[in-house]
Amino acid sequence: MSEFGAVLRAFRRTAGLSQEQLAEASGVSVEAIKTLEAGRRRHPRPLTLDLLGDGLGLTNEQRAELVAAGTRVRAMRQIPEQLPDDLQDFSGRDEQVADIEKLFTSGDVRQGVVVVAAIAGMGGIGKTALGVHVAHRVADRFSDGQLYLNLRGFGPGPPMKAADALGRLMSSLGVQVGDSSSSVDELAARYRSALAGRRVLVFLDNAASESQVRPLLPGTSTCAVIVTSRRSLSGLPGATHLALDALLEQEALQLLDQVVSGRRIRSDPLNAKAIVRLCGGLPLALRIAGARLAAQPDSTAAEFAERLRTSRRKLDELALGDVDVRTSIEVSLSGATEQAARAVAAFRLLGLFEGEELDLRVAARLLDLPATETEERLERLVDLHLLETPAPRRYHMHDLVRSFVRETTYELTTDEERVAARVRVLRFYLGMAWRFRSTRFLGPMTTDWKEVDWTEDGENLSYAQYLQWFDEQIDEIISAAARAARGTLDEQVLVARITIGLNPYFTNRRRTYDGVVLSNVAIAAEESVGDPIAKVMLPFDLSVQYMLAGSYAEAIVQITAALAAPRIADYPEMQMMAQAYLADFLERAGRYEAAVGPALRATAAAQEFGDADFEGFCRLVAGRIAGRQSRFADQTREFERAADLARSSADDTDLMMAMTMIGASYREAGRLDEAVVCLEQGRMHGAGAGNDFNAAEIEEELGRTRLALGKVGMAEQHLLVALEIVRGNWQPEARVRRFLGDVLLAAGREGEARIEWQQAFDLLVRHGAPQVTELRALLDGLDG
Repeated sequence: MSEFGAVLRAFRRTAGLSQEQLAEASGVSVEAIKTLEAGRRRHPRPLTLDLLGDGLGLTNEQRAELVAAGTRVRAMRQIPEQLPDDLQDFSGRDEQVADIEKLFTSGDVRQGVVVVAAIAGMGGIGKTALGVHVAHRVADRFSDGQLYLNLRGFGPGPPMKAADALGRLMSSLGVQVGDSSSSVDELAARYRSALAGRRVLVFLDNAASESQVRPLLPGTSTCAVIVTSRRSLSGLPGATHLALDALLEQEALQLLDQVVSGRRIRSDPLNAKAIVRLCGGLPLALRIAGARLAAQPDSTAAEFAERLRTSRRKLDELALGDVDVRTSIEVSLSGATEQAARAVAAFRLLGLFEGEELDLRVAARLLDLPATETEERLERLVDLHLLETPAPRRYHMHDLVRSFVRETTYELTTDEERVAARVRVLRFYLGMAWRFRSTRFLGPMTTDWKEVDWTEDGENLSYAQYLQWFDEQIDEIISAAARAARGTLDEQVLVARITIGLNPYFTNRRRTYDGVVLSNVAIAAEESVGDPIAKVMLPFDLSVQYMLAGSYAEAIVQITAALAAPRIADYPEMQMMAQAYLADFLERAGRYEAAVGPALRATAAAQEFGDADFEGFCRLVAGRIAGRQSRFADQTREFERAADLARSSADDTDLMMAMTMIGASYREAGRLDEAVVCLEQGRMHGAGAGNDFNAAEIEEELGRTRLALGKVGMAEQHLLVALEIVRGNWQPEARVRRFLGDVLLAAGREGEARIEWQQAFDLLVRHGAPQVTELRALLDGLDG
């Protein structure tokens, strides 16, 4: 008898059809046709044979030949073919398909190993679809049949008992089950005997646990097993585990397009991508969305995306008949074991957290539980694929799962309970912020203001560990503070305290726009609270963040507000610092004459207090002003005194920052050789200071100075070093790329300059930064 693939290929070519045209004519997928013609599957189902015959337009005689080539010659013993039909619109998962298929075609069989592929993932992620798809692709390697059994691990009713499952499997193999009083071990032994020497693929779908699956594993390496479960069956012996994630965007778009058909998805890619994003790449949600669009020919992708985006109960839009995302999630919860009951209870309260990624410490405060107990519960939820853990002690929830949890949380909690939970989290943020600020950033005003209980809910970490933790958590802290500013008075009171505690973090990490956003949120909240110290500290700190962001006019407004606040009169040192900052900001804004008075007052106050460190800063500001006014002798004198004061402090950081400021000022005054000397000294001291961002600023200044000297190659090297340090921190990265573009243009490499300026422009646009106008002009200049 001829091989089916060769027969099918001959008929297709005689009909003058490509594989794609035959797929369209018959309704059989292109991939299925390719699989059949390649010989990876030699015995298609009767329905597939009928569809292919229709698509090819075969005569009765030709149909008989096609059927004969595709019909398996059966032995005397029963050969089960129980696999569900492969999805006609299966798409994506190419890497996972290849990995599992390779597993079944590897040399493990020859080594006496039963190959077990365990596919796990949340409900609706496509575990069964993937398993069935791969099973069809490898089915012909298992000439004695394919068994399929839904173990009902998750769903209505209890999971199937192992004894019942063994009975079903043996019956499918044509083996008498025998005495109903037989133990599971006895049944499992007879089941393994029935499979001995046979090549059978066993598909165990929707498993509840390892204990349910173990008795169902064959004892012969000629067989193989596919298991799917909403749990990670990590205790399954010898299994290769695959955890499914959401579909990639392109895969999800392809699936949506296939379900909807026509051109509604391809003709509106923007809204199609919005639907994919709002469905979280979940195949079940995408199939429902596609089916609803397909059932409403006059409805557009834009309209459906808008319903998903604006619906208060988004999951209502993702239900169609008995197919329902909400029900799928409920099934995971109802199928949890008794040991996981407390985890499920905790899960239903996680809707109180509105961030993207949940830290274990935050979760413990949210649930009001010890950290160890909280971690145990969250890890059980990870095992059920209701949570993901992208990093140790951090947890992420799929968007649709989050929608479900928020619904149930609001059904299960009162307003008072929700406020109490939010306050617990805010007080934890307060404790972490002020423990961090207390490491090295307390002055007289903050020392007097800080209360003992502010740090009670925080944890002791090193300075570096605080920075790392805030790096991971800062976006959620800002969001939580913004919500608190609109909340109860108890919540609003905490906003300014958290913000001021965090200000040194924003400065250290150069996250100045984050500092600006949070400080403005806190100032708005203070309209209701009215704390007199916050009236000084908030505009004072905000002015520094505005300065670092290059917004000098706004910085002047805020430092002037701080100087006008009544309580600043009780803290002369604070007034001194505010005067120095006012002079600094006025100089940067080009108001040199106005800057002289505040600089003189600040310098005199620093001398009066005997504060050598701050006197050094004041003289740096005075030197910059003198340079702007072409008073170069005064500039040199002030800078030399500032450098001497920095050296006397024996602090590498102070000296590094002083030399950086002096070098930048000399560059601006055209004293380029002197600028290089100062910057190289700062660079040498910066090597021992351990502050990467300050080191990057020295490299940036050296790059700008070398460019001014015409040393383009050296300038590029300095800026590339700076870029490597700041990459990922958008504000300094945008600034460095902007100057790197200048260097590349000077080197005659216009195309590379455009790339750097475009990347800087994109960063600025993404974050709404005002410097975008300057970058746009540079790019337009290249085009002109």
